[in-house]
Amino acid sequence: MYIFLSHDVDWRRQGPSKEHVMARKERFDSMVIKNLDKQNPYYNIPEIMEIEEKFGIKSTFFFRTMYENGNFEDYEDDIKSLIGGGWEVGLHCDPSSVDDIEKLRKEKKTLEGLTKTKLEGNRAHYLKFTKKLPKMLKELGFSYDSSVRNSKDKIDKSEMGFQNLDDLIEFPVTLMDAYLFTYMKLEEKQIIPTFKQTLDYARENDSKVITVIWHDNVLKMIGGRKYKDIVEFLTSQKDVKICRGTDLASIVKT
Repeated sequence: MYIFLSHDVDWRRQGPSKEHVMARKERFDSMVIKNLDKQNPYYNIPEIMEIEEKFGIKSTFFFRTMYENGNFEDYEDDIKSLIGGGWEVGLHCDPSSVDDIEKLRKEKKTLEGLTKTKLEGNRAHYLKFTKKLPKMLKELGFSYDSSVRNSKDKIDKSEMGFQNLDDLIEFPVTLMDAYLFTYMKLEEKQIIPTFKQTLDYARENDSKVITVIWHDNVLKMIGGRKYKDIVEFLTSQKDVKICRGTDLASIVKT
């Protein structure tokens, strides 16, 4: 079984305003709130890299090219570090681009200006998938997309594995932090058991791929801070291999 492990970088590097965080302070440990003036709790790319390095894995980070009140170029050093360290960087395209190939082309070119490498993967922001998207991505040279998720409050076998859409590999999203906490209402202690149940369900249904989104901004939130435990659990499973999207796309095509 393969785990496509990924992170959507939804927020500008500086994070949201202090007012935004304080309006959601119940999501954080009191110490995080106490240090709010010293540390942006939404910026956690180095911490994720450190965790994954410790367990000998690499994942995919999807970056936007349009951040509210921010500039994607602020992530230039992070992107260089990720690519230099063996992580994959993909496009987190804007919802306004999913039916417009010229906007998609511009976003791809813009991000490749920082990555200095060809982008292989895309995930639409807000998982804004449309029927036109795969064909346009294929035309622009992408190998895969990961924007499909139909349900929010359950784990479904239709959102495991992969599909071939217009000769583009599509990895449906199986597990995502926001859905686990917001719609499935899981408590922190239920996170690892839920991952275990999902793997067992995939094994029972002979599903070969599980796609995981763990946003970088949740790493200091209650629930989101379980990421290290998640990675430790996944790497302990002898029949599981954790992959970047580009590697997995190559595997399933053969």
